Amino acid sequence: MNKMKKMLAGIVMTAAMLVSVTGCGGDGKTASKPLNEITQAVMDSGIEFPEMVEVSEENFQFKYGVTADDYSEFSVWWAGSGGDADEVCIVKAKDDKLDTVKSAVEKRLEDQKVVFKDYVPAQYDKLCDTKVNTEGDYVYWVCTNDNTKAEDTILLYFE
Repeated sequence: MNKMKKMLAGIVMTAAMLVSVTGCGGDGKTASKPLNEITQAVMDSGIEFPEMVEVSEENFQFKYGVTADDYSEFSVWWAGSGGDADEVCIVKAKDDKLDTVKSAVEKRLEDQKVVFKDYVPAQYDKLCDTKVNTEGDYVYWVCTNDNTKAEDTILLYFE
């Protein structure tokens, strides 16, 4: 019986060590700068944006349907005009909340499609040309005139 307890303890310790080494989130990549600096880099990358507004935490939580328990950091900018769908969003999910945050960002994208479908068809098409992505514990989404360039800019800041 004593031998069985030692073996079980060894298995538990090995499992705990593996979890601590590999972590719980995605591929382990982290942002090398604060998220607000990364979103600013996207907006400074040469992509043409309409007038953009930095989103407050209250508006972020309301429009994305998240709570402070879901994320540890976020940076969102969206078009100041109701006629443009441009948006740059990066969110660092808390430990076990990556799926929750990703679903919330995907819902935001779908909600925007509903708003723009009959209102501004060209903006709807722009929304249909984007998707929500993850990098480690981070969820990001961009809707710009050059999504590839925006995503490439974001990925420059992940190690």
